[in-house]
Amino acid sequence: MKIGQIVAVAVLLATAATAANAQRGIDLAISGAGVFSKTTESASGGVTNSPTTSVAFIGSARYHFAKHHAVEVNLGHTRNSQIFSVPPDTYRVVTGIGEFSAAYVFTPWQSQRFQPFLLAGGGGLRFGVGNTYIDTIQQNLGARSATTLAFLYGGGTDYHLWKLLSLRLQYRGLIFRNPDFGASNRFFTGTRGHMAEPSVGLVVKF
Repeated sequence: MKIGQIVAVAVLLATAATAANAQRGIDLAISGAGVFSKTTESASGGVTNSPTTSVAFIGSARYHFAKHHAVEVNLGHTRNSQIFSVPPDTYRVVTGIGEFSAAYVFTPWQSQRFQPFLLAGGGGLRFGVGNTYIDTIQQNLGARSATTLAFLYGGGTDYHLWKLLSLRLQYRGLIFRNPDFGASNRFFTGTRGHMAEPSVGLVVKF
């Protein structure tokens, strides 16, 4: 191979390596989300769970390993009440819900301002039990904290604001098996719950 060809190949390889490195980066984001949970009912219709609406805070770290591909990890927390209707009584379990999840993120295209994405992954939800009530009267129901696996999906876009700072608008959905809190099958529905989380946040891109 001639010297000119060697130099040309070396330049092409260096350019490709530089471009690949330029496509890599890390995003750190903090978001606030509204949490809208699905009402579920047991097959017999004897137990209905109607979780209250709440607000979640979500921290995310996203690593872009190629132009269109990234992975992220998430930590989230919200606090709501699980309202169980078991005629003739109504039970309320105050819960703090922690999310630990990871996802693959696909960016189909991007411009100077917009960076849309789709994501899918999984993790766990930890339902920590607080106060419990029967017909608005605080009582010990014997409810225990529970952890359940969850499937995470969603999509959104980052909008570049200034230098390293972007605005993130996204929708997240979490599908999981409803916990029964170990309360002698009193709250067992045998169904899957769903939390819809439209969110807005700030992103720092490195």
